Amino acid sequence: MKARSEAPDWVQSMRIFLRGEVGANWQVTTKGRRRACLGVRFDDGTRVFKNLPVLWERAQQAKIQELVLEVHELVVKKKICGLDEAIDRINKANTEVPSAADRANPMLLLAAWEKYEHYKVKQKGDVTQANWNKEYGGRPNTKINPPRPKDKGKTYLRFKQIVKTATNANELLIQIGDYEDKNKKPEPIKPLEAGSRSRQIRVQHVAAFLRWATSKKSGYLLNPENWSAPPRNAIDDYVGVKSAKKKKETSSPTVAIEDDDLLALLGSLPIDIDKEEKRHRLRDRAMEWDFALKLAITYGLRPEEVRHEHLTIKKNDKEYMFCTYCKKSGGGITRPRRLWPIHPEWEKKWHLLERIKKRDPLPRMKAGAGDAFRNYLRFNEVWKKLKSDVGVVPYSFRHSYSKRAHQIYKLSDTEVAAFMGHSVPVHNARYAQWSTETMLERSMERAIKFRNILEGSQVVN
Repeated sequence: MKARSEAPDWVQSMRIFLRGEVGANWQVTTKGRRRACLGVRFDDGTRVFKNLPVLWERAQQAKIQELVLEVHELVVKKKICGLDEAIDRINKANTEVPSAADRANPMLLLAAWEKYEHYKVKQKGDVTQANWNKEYGGRPNTKINPPRPKDKGKTYLRFKQIVKTATNANELLIQIGDYEDKNKKPEPIKPLEAGSRSRQIRVQHVAAFLRWATSKKSGYLLNPENWSAPPRNAIDDYVGVKSAKKKKETSSPTVAIEDDDLLALLGSLPIDIDKEEKRHRLRDRAMEWDFALKLAITYGLRPEEVRHEHLTIKKNDKEYMFCTYCKKSGGGITRPRRLWPIHPEWEKKWHLLERIKKRDPLPRMKAGAGDAFRNYLRFNEVWKKLKSDVGVVPYSFRHSYSKRAHQIYKLSDTEVAAFMGHSVPVHNARYAQWSTETMLERSMERAIKFRNILEGSQVVN
């Protein structure tokens, strides 16, 4: 049995409730990872365990409590019968644990997931195959591009485990974030932290899948009676709430990096190693990251956007960089956008347009772009000092772009939000810390002068 401090929050709250109602000698646990189990310790120190006709899962918390109270009523309060007879009575009266024939067919859910992949990647086309393989995933498939040689995908690796026990949409959505499988090799599947971005994404993926699979679009692959998901704006209970500690960590504003420090970081990359030396691979990797960092710095890109599949060159009188990446989160979609260099001289000096056209190598970021940035830079001395001194993160390159746009170029929140590819409310919440009062005063002075020029008049101060 898990230590109480390690048990999920719903188990801890249930045990606290029961301790107050029936005493410390009556406890609930699970012996087979499936059924709930009642443990009773007698006055002589002996202990017995009896299975209850209910599954050991968050969705059944109220039912578990109800059954324990019912047994306690029969045995202790009313003294109608002994423990064994009380368990027999509730077993006959309750059929909460479904038989194998009654349970959902996992293969039906997995087959529907495969069809959902075809719908999202091929039919609708709003997810690339590479992104599907990484974020959604599926069974091995070598006929797609890029191929999946093995079970893969952050959502699928959890999904294929929980479909073995989930009998409806509610259970599926609870377990996609809360599921734990310590026997998984080589890496165990652990519960995702309540309120975390990872848990939110997994719940969103599975909820969207269920909405499609129970709709006309899929031909009603799954029975809507059992598998209908809640609306998009009603999944908060499955995502959970961040702990106070996590809220404090994530609410702290991301630190921007000053221009001098950005140039020092670029200058610290080992790109001067002789090609003939044995360490030329170190140089090649540094060249790829030098290119990636320059793109992120100059255009304020998200780490995920620093990929050839998202970057291209367009022309309208003159050539410019264009980003095709669409970010889907929070119910909104980030549209493809033109990229504006800040500072423009960096774009020219570093030949960024030419290098994208030539498809100069960029880093292969398999584990996720943010993690790839973090893993490569973690041993860099300049980065380590910046991280120690001011707490930089990969998104700091993007915040540096915003800071330059506001404080040096005096651009408005609306303009910078459009340049960066997000909404004004998002910009105000995360990046407008650089819109200082002094900067706004200068912007107003500049606006008044511009109006005077247009109208040929003087505005009285």
